[in-house]
Amino acid sequence: MASGLLPISQASIIVGFVSFAFTVFTFLRVFWDSIQTMWSAPKELPRLLDNVRTELYGERAYFKNAIKQARSKSRSSIREPEEITPLSILNDSIREMMRDFRDMEAPFLNDTDHLDIEKSGKVSLRGDYARMDLRRRYIWLQTRPDFVDVANQVTRIQTRRIAYETSNTLSCVRDVQKRVQDLDDRIYTLEEHFLGERLDDGKIYVKRRYPDK
Repeated sequence: MASGLLPISQASIIVGFVSFAFTVFTFLRVFWDSIQTMWSAPKELPRLLDNVRTELYGERAYFKNAIKQARSKSRSSIREPEEITPLSILNDSIREMMRDFRDMEAPFLNDTDHLDIEKSGKVSLRGDYARMDLRRRYIWLQTRPDFVDVANQVTRIQTRRIAYETSNTLSCVRDVQKRVQDLDDRIYTLEEHFLGERLDDGKIYVKRRYPDK
């Protein structure tokens, strides 16, 4: 009986050893990645935060101007045009992301007031970053995935904005084509009215305006 259980015991020991080794390897890998993240924080943090901040304020400026232009086209109308609705939704998303981003980056800055560009009117998008001590490195380790997530959200909003611009451009092109076609039809009608009848080959038969004497 004991001899029959021996192979099972050996298999259990091997499986347990492999599981333990895998757990230790995973722990060491996570630990090493954390050390690398904290070590590279002084270089990676300013680059990532400045890029995300630039993209956020760039999108915010675009949506403000786009909404302003759309509303100026419909001042005489009580209802807002339909094109404002998607712009307002994306604009609200950007504003919420900007508020979250300012709260997230506050622990890494010496001064946060100068970054509120909408209030201060300044155009500098580079942060005045504090010295990266151990405490800030640990905060960066915890919050880095959140900053990456914000960057991904901005990219998705930019994709939706590009799709909106493309749709608007195609709509304008179709409108211009329709107007050109209408103008061509009117010119066609005027030619027939003033010059004469149009034959099957496309040429115009000029009518005599005065009878022969």
